[in-house]
Amino acid sequence: MTATSVRRRSVGRGAILAVIALAALVHVPFPFWGDQALFTYVAHGMRHGERLYVDVWDYKQPGIFLWYLGAGTVFGFHEAGAHIAELLWSVAFAGAIQRMMRDRVQHAWVADVAPLFTIGAFYAAARAWDLTQIEYLVAFPLLLSLWAAAGAAVDGPIRTRLLALSGLMASVVVYFKLVYVVVPVAFWVYLLLDRRRRADGERDTIRDTTRAAFVLLGGLAVPLLPLLAYFVREHLLGTMWWTYVTYPPKIVRSIDPPPFSRTREGVWFFVRNFAWLGVLATAAFGALRARDRSRDPLMVGLVIWFVVGWITVLIQNQWGYQFMLPLVPLGLFAVFGLDRLATAWRGAARRVPIALVVVAALLALYPAKQAVHKVKSLARDDFTLTASGRHRFEREFEPYYPTARAAADFVRASGRKPGAIHVEGNPLIQYLSGRPYALREHGWAPEQSDARLWRWTREGLRDDRPVYLWVDEFSIDIMRKRSPETLALINSLYCRVHRVADGAWYERIGRHQCSGSM
Repeated sequence: MTATSVRRRSVGRGAILAVIALAALVHVPFPFWGDQALFTYVAHGMRHGERLYVDVWDYKQPGIFLWYLGAGTVFGFHEAGAHIAELLWSVAFAGAIQRMMRDRVQHAWVADVAPLFTIGAFYAAARAWDLTQIEYLVAFPLLLSLWAAAGAAVDGPIRTRLLALSGLMASVVVYFKLVYVVVPVAFWVYLLLDRRRRADGERDTIRDTTRAAFVLLGGLAVPLLPLLAYFVREHLLGTMWWTYVTYPPKIVRSIDPPPFSRTREGVWFFVRNFAWLGVLATAAFGALRARDRSRDPLMVGLVIWFVVGWITVLIQNQWGYQFMLPLVPLGLFAVFGLDRLATAWRGAARRVPIALVVVAALLALYPAKQAVHKVKSLARDDFTLTASGRHRFEREFEPYYPTARAAADFVRASGRKPGAIHVEGNPLIQYLSGRPYALREHGWAPEQSDARLWRWTREGLRDDRPVYLWVDEFSIDIMRKRSPETLALINSLYCRVHRVADGAWYERIGRHQCSGSM
């Protein structure tokens, strides 16, 4: 390759990364939804000495809070700060995809454009509540773990450094969400079993395979030791077992099982936005033949990610953003399919490549329309550089934002009592209020609270004495059905002082009758 060709390739790769950066930049002004607001104010509390699971609790693993802590510390604890961090994350992710695909496709330009079929597809379809969520962020370390394991060699000497890197990236996955570590672990099992099968009983190879397993598990376990030490120091081992292992499946099985309508909406979202990738991916099915599989085990890893990813989505709450998890493997299969179509294009039979490309292009019109709508909205709303434009943009992409802002304005007004507050409802109110949180249990998604969490809420109201308490109608309805004791305690300690839309503020006045009881 000539120097001119190398420069041209570098410019092409850089242009694609610039497109990814621009797509992420469009989303920098996007408003938070409740989850991102929760992550931000928990991370802000951690920045100022609060202890996760001790002073504030959530059943998620610490990775998402640590990510927001890093993003907030560097760029600020607000929407733009989180989204700028996500922009850098996405560009690094895109660069890794280009490098990974370089040796796996026949056409160099296909490797260069690969991020458009994964990260670009994400940004085209992403709604406000998809941004900076676990399912998108965790895809980067997931891919690195599979890539490193595949590169450690099934044949020939095992490259220990790559195995250790695969284990390390899998530990990052655990920090984000425990259940998703099933993907790299299942791939490791496949690689080790396949190596032993082809070794046909050779003692040295079996010994190397055993050593590889220990390296993988060591890379996974060692980075988790600081987390274990934290649990031990804070006397949280029992709480952590309940938080990570017992409570999440309890939500899905008995407390708040996902309705079929949620499943239908999530699947339809995925199909509507990513069917075009599926069409291109059909051209890659030939790459899954045995001879190809032995040459590039990463293909098997991507299949495992896609299949296990769907299983893990369906056994969880099935919130819309969780359906983003299988996107990256599907997008990479589309890239492999595009590579094969480009090869077939040079042959005599062009009809199949043309037909697949046309169908994919037609299906891609819907996510393209969504992407254009975001840009038009941003331009129409003064690129959110004015207060009125920013408020219009927030209202369009997070309809609850005006209510949350109005509710937060009450406790931000001059003359209000200083101190921590508690929000039984959307964490956007807590985030916009600028007030510290008072209780260990944050009050988001009361329909998922069990008896232990309702007890924590009552203990916090009695002991921590938040000066103001926000309760929305949905939370009141849940308390009437599942925790009337909590409702009675609030009525005995608080008086309603200000109503906003779907909820009201209550002030801690004392144990006496007042007209504002629920």
